[in-house]
Amino acid sequence: MTAAPWVSTFVALALIPVAFFFTHAYMSGRRHLPYHRATGTIAVVWDLSLSIFYMLFRLSGGQVEGSTLDIRGAVLAYFIAHGIVAVIVILLEIVMLLTGLLQWMRRSRIKLHNIISKYLMIVWFGAFLSGEIVYIVNYVL
Repeated sequence: MTAAPWVSTFVALALIPVAFFFTHAYMSGRRHLPYHRATGTIAVVWDLSLSIFYMLFRLSGGQVEGSTLDIRGAVLAYFIAHGIVAVIVILLEIVMLLTGLLQWMRRSRIKLHNIISKYLMIVWFGAFLSGEIVYIVNYVL
């Protein structure tokens, strides 16, 4: 086990409440409850902020200080797959925000919003859990 970098720890911990907000938004949206809009917006904006920050940090050469992970072979493939899934999540979240805003403005349902919500839940939880597993395996166990 190596010492966990603060950026990785921050993102890993900050995404845990997002899981609760996503779950609540998904379930309340299925029941057409009024607070679905608030929890969904919080979940998507919170996740987009964290994801875009972390991706820009890494893409701009930001090193995760204290990290001694050997990122080659299978681990590299895992991170590449995780990154691709994270980009897909970002795109789905943007579509969710836009279709949700259009629904609110038009006061009528947009079928695409409902369809994408199912896929977003599955893909988001896949990205979330794959990131948390890497963090736990490398920095906690």
